[in-house]
Amino acid sequence: LGGQLSRLDHLKDDHGMDSLQEAPRMFHWKLNPRTGDRIPTESDTVIHNFQHSTLADGYSVAMGHLGTMGSPVISKIFSDRDETETFIFNNAYFPFLRKPDELLFLNTRVPYSRLNYYRSGNNQTREDRFNARLTSNFGKSLNVGLDVDLINARGHYNSQATRHNNFSLFGNYLSERIEAHMYMNLGKISHFENGGITNDQFITDPDAIRQQFNPRDIPVKFTNTWNTLGNNRFFLSGRYNLGYYEVEGSDSLMVQRGDFVPVASLSFSSSYTDQFRRFLSHDTLLVEVEGIPMQRVDRFYPHRYYKEAVDDSVHFSSFKNCVALSLREGFKKWVKFGLTAFLEYDLRNYSMRDTVGTGYAQHRESAVTLGGVLNKQQGDNLLFNIRADLGVLGVNLGEFRAMGDVQTGFDIAGRRTTLSAEAYVKNLRPKYLQENYFSKYFRWDKELGDTRRVYLGGKLHIPFSNTTVSAGVENLQNFIYFNRDRILSQEGDNVQLLTVRVDQDIRFGVFNWDNRVVYQTSSNQEVIPVPTLSVYSNMYLQAKIVKVLTMQVGVDAHWHTKYHAPGYEPALLQFYNQDEKEIGNYPI
Repeated sequence: LGGQLSRLDHLKDDHGMDSLQEAPRMFHWKLNPRTGDRIPTESDTVIHNFQHSTLADGYSVAMGHLGTMGSPVISKIFSDRDETETFIFNNAYFPFLRKPDELLFLNTRVPYSRLNYYRSGNNQTREDRFNARLTSNFGKSLNVGLDVDLINARGHYNSQATRHNNFSLFGNYLSERIEAHMYMNLGKISHFENGGITNDQFITDPDAIRQQFNPRDIPVKFTNTWNTLGNNRFFLSGRYNLGYYEVEGSDSLMVQRGDFVPVASLSFSSSYTDQFRRFLSHDTLLVEVEGIPMQRVDRFYPHRYYKEAVDDSVHFSSFKNCVALSLREGFKKWVKFGLTAFLEYDLRNYSMRDTVGTGYAQHRESAVTLGGVLNKQQGDNLLFNIRADLGVLGVNLGEFRAMGDVQTGFDIAGRRTTLSAEAYVKNLRPKYLQENYFSKYFRWDKELGDTRRVYLGGKLHIPFSNTTVSAGVENLQNFIYFNRDRILSQEGDNVQLLTVRVDQDIRFGVFNWDNRVVYQTSSNQEVIPVPTLSVYSNMYLQAKIVKVLTMQVGVDAHWHTKYHAPGYEPALLQFYNQDEKEIGNYPI
């Protein structure tokens, strides 16, 4: 996250290009919200494996999901999972949420538009997704753009539809002295819940049903029930560069001013996040279960903490401000690294149903974080990035993260081979919603310990054979998860997780064969269940047609060994560890 844009720090005429060299049309980068650093990244115009941009299975080598486009998902590769968010309901929708540190900012020489449209199924099971980006520069310094992402999927089973509406406005202003970034996102996700099918025989042994049926005929647990998740984010970042102008030459009459060289930077960022989650059901027809009258949806839950129809909602807001001071890398030949220090204040507010009445309980907390970045992102032989942050006041007092990665390279058969290593030590305070929660079917009031995570891993990339080998081992203590009874639990003992991955791509003319193999082992499968072996293979032909149209046609498959894959609980919008059914040993 501490990377510097050595070639983009000042966008001047033709971006500093020689008059005989054609300038790139677009530059893309992501932003570190804390430090203001711009991190070079790939363009979003890549069309290779375009199907991965919308299919849930394309987000990882092995994915768990509910089947419908835009439904909750979880990666079965543990190393692909991020830390639990402060608003814990976001985790199930991680590929679809818009965050400032994931947004692609850009500077473009020509107006740019990208329109993507996907459709599948008949009128009964139809799934649509439309996303678009429209952006243009107004002069050499100012860029403004709009992102739209709309999903409307009816699903293959009853009460399984999803709808996503995401609208984002973004922009940036870049000059030699001033860098500013702005981002605003308005998002809402609605997902109908059916609780799963009532009889697995419809899937596992359809001949036993002795009648013809389609997926819509399979009975589900409940109807007229849905989860709604709202995500509104507003972000503003500004950075002022201190430096000097190089002198290119002079004569008796004037001095010719050269490039601006940034020496240090002062940055400020402010963000406001407003999020809510609501679980609502109109499946309230009264039925009797063992002589006890209850609403139809209540049949599937052993506890009911209020009598009214289920209507659980949680509201969360965060107002975060951060200041940072940076010493820039490379302003002198002997300055071989960059150094940044930052101070962040986060004010959080929660609101949820009260345990003693029909009102809502309020909770406010604050967190102050002090941190820094030491990095070297210029050169060929050695690059490194070391980050650390420490909670010094408020609810995150004592929380810390120390993370680092280093990369070097050497030549094999005339091609650059890279070797990198990564490590981190984390002590993570539990989130408020992990310790306090009240709803109709679930409630808890816990005092949880800090989660401690230690990781060490490495990666070797061999370009001439298109091979990448990576391995990592992690130790977790006080890991927080949802157990088989769908109750939030914490494992006090250590859990070790080993992951080894091999990526092998084969190219022969227009023929391509990409393979991903991931081996995982967990010392406690009841706490962190993972498939032992996961494989993705993609065999396809790819070629240019009349020099402008790219064609890719082929077949791909995901497969993993059988294991107790996580279940999904709609009343919590969480995945939990179940031990009743094993999933796997078949291709997708």
